[in-house]
Amino acid sequence: MILSTDFLLSLIIVALILGTSAELVDMQESRLSEEFREGHVNQKAAAAADILVSTPGDPPSWEKIPVSACKSPGLAVPGERGTISYEKFRKLQSRPELLGRAFQGMRVQLVLRPINSSIRPLVAGENISGDEISVMRIPVNCNFLSGHVIKLQKAVCPCGHPENWTCMNFRFNSSLDYYLISDSPEGSWMLDTGNSHIDEVDLIYGSVKLNLTGEGVAWLHVHGGGWVSVVALPRGSRDYLMSPDYFRVQPCVLEVITAPF
Repeated sequence: MILSTDFLLSLIIVALILGTSAELVDMQESRLSEEFREGHVNQKAAAAADILVSTPGDPPSWEKIPVSACKSPGLAVPGERGTISYEKFRKLQSRPELLGRAFQGMRVQLVLRPINSSIRPLVAGENISGDEISVMRIPVNCNFLSGHVIKLQKAVCPCGHPENWTCMNFRFNSSLDYYLISDSPEGSWMLDTGNSHIDEVDLIYGSVKLNLTGEGVAWLHVHGGGWVSVVALPRGSRDYLMSPDYFRVQPCVLEVITAPF
């Protein structure tokens, strides 16, 4: 009877040990499975983010065509490595469903944070919360509105201004609105088209609309000042007018926030 009791007790102890071991194995397998799933999701998100940032999309001008014709969005400016397109990002803001074509099976939000604190961050996509969020931070450049800056041609000044003046010319036409952009209130400027003339006036920080009509060549004469240029925007697009910083390529950090459905 004593042997039977000892034997029974041993069986109970062995059963407890085996049960505990099995539970620990299940927990370990579950943890490994969860780590594998999380790693797979993160790899998938990282690959999608790399394609989004490094390619212009399919087709490359997807932001200018109907949404139904966009196979996959991309943010890269063609031919400018490491630079993303402000226009493409704005399209994703207005049509966030396009992000689903780049990040399939995931919820996603993009936050473009300029290093220059005078430019506000831009957000595209949905707000994401939960326990399975992945955040990637990718250093990029953004062209913002720099593509609208006109290349001014320096030449011998027809007005005979001395060396402390910078005299440049550019062609204009009636299909666009033209603005003088300056990042400094120090200095002055003049404008001459042959048919019209603006006498010397002080520079201001920001933008001044140039009332150019018809087509021809305009001469811009700048005395002193900081960065001064001319931008050409679609007619009636005063909503585009921002601080001078928006008309330069700016370093940014693109936050890619994802979570599985």
